[in-house]
Amino acid sequence: MGISLGTDNLLAPSKKINPKGYFENKDIINIHKAIGSKIRYRPAFEGYYDSPKIKKDRANLTKYLTDKFHEAQYLVIKDPRMNDYIELWQHVLDDIHVKPAEIILIRNPLDVVASNSRAWHRDKTMALRQWQVRTLLSLRDTKGQPRLVVSYEDLFHKTLPTLKRVATQLDLPWPKDENELQKKIDGFIDPKLQKSDSGGSLEAFKAEKNLTDDVKNLYLLAVKASNDDHFLASKEFDDQIKHLTTRYVEKYGSLYRDFNTNIPGKTVYVYGTDTQQVNSVNELLAEKGIPMDNENTKRIHDLLSQVSQQLENNPQETDTYADDFAYLEEKEDINNYVRKSAKKKVVWGIGDVLTSKVIEMLMTVSEEMNLNTRNILIVDDKKMARDTRQKSQLLETYERILKRLNKHPHLVIYASELTNPGIKQQVSEFVESSQEVAKGFDYQQRVTHEVVQLKKLGSAL
Repeated sequence: MGISLGTDNLLAPSKKINPKGYFENKDIINIHKAIGSKIRYRPAFEGYYDSPKIKKDRANLTKYLTDKFHEAQYLVIKDPRMNDYIELWQHVLDDIHVKPAEIILIRNPLDVVASNSRAWHRDKTMALRQWQVRTLLSLRDTKGQPRLVVSYEDLFHKTLPTLKRVATQLDLPWPKDENELQKKIDGFIDPKLQKSDSGGSLEAFKAEKNLTDDVKNLYLLAVKASNDDHFLASKEFDDQIKHLTTRYVEKYGSLYRDFNTNIPGKTVYVYGTDTQQVNSVNELLAEKGIPMDNENTKRIHDLLSQVSQQLENNPQETDTYADDFAYLEEKEDINNYVRKSAKKKVVWGIGDVLTSKVIEMLMTVSEEMNLNTRNILIVDDKKMARDTRQKSQLLETYERILKRLNKHPHLVIYASELTNPGIKQQVSEFVESSQEVAKGFDYQQRVTHEVVQLKKLGSAL
């Protein structure tokens, strides 16, 4: 069709996975990856495209596109990551006065998951979530733009008429000699290379038991839009996509980008309600050469404080805030901080009274990164004994912490025992224990026992 891909610097073909090539622009991939190292969740927080976090990346994208449009009138960019940053692209294109034309390729999610599993060994549940969120974003964020939805099956089996439809509707150039184009298509497409094709009818898809109704409805909506341009342009379509997006975020929260992350080393969290007691444990850990961030570590303390203050203003959100879209920007900042620290240090940690207030957030981001954590809870039995008015509140806090740690290695220390000679050795052995040893404990059963012991302690004091 004579449209530029913008560069010869394309992602190289893979002999085993994609021998014909990906046709993905490596310069754009690098910009997207740079953005993804800061904007890690999808959907991203509102207004992310104006965030100082990605100011440099936005400038790089703007310069790249400006330079390319000096050379060509049309430019095709293909990268699956574009679904995550459609709003950014639209703002950048508007800045340089370029009109977007957006082609949304829709494929059966069963085939997408099978392809991801076969080629990249990705977890099937997370691959399906990625299909779902990227499809939602592509259909939500292109609203009001020149766009059309194309089914993978039409592009593969009816390539020439599908390309002509794209060119006609988006006002793109079309070659005079269609026979020559058909020859090129026939020489390029090899049906034997299609490894993931469920081949089922829409009725069979509707009856599929391994897909949720929201996934089914999304795919069926997209298929209908690919066959009906008036439906794609309708308020009914936009409203249904908006509804499905809201349901997705409410059910799962924003999807963390790196769901195959493997960061070696250990991250230690110290929880407590008394700063002096928390710092006592921090000092024990520091003596073992473990650097501990605390209330004087401004960046992480400020981040924890922001979340804590929001929760104080909205206590009803305590059980759900870690996946709440309203907390996403703060969650992302905490994720980036913890991630960078965990990658730089073999063993490190955070000991701050604020960890007790935002444990759900800390554990959620740690789980997303598959961090190997060691969690130490200090129970202030001394304060409970001398201040019966605060006893129930403290017990409630400790029980909440333990229940969130129910699948993770943790150690409970009583404040009255902090000066005992054996505590230092106990903490050291716990932190140094291997992952294999940690996996040998039934922490869920242990938490049940610890909660019972806490309640007995509360009754005795």
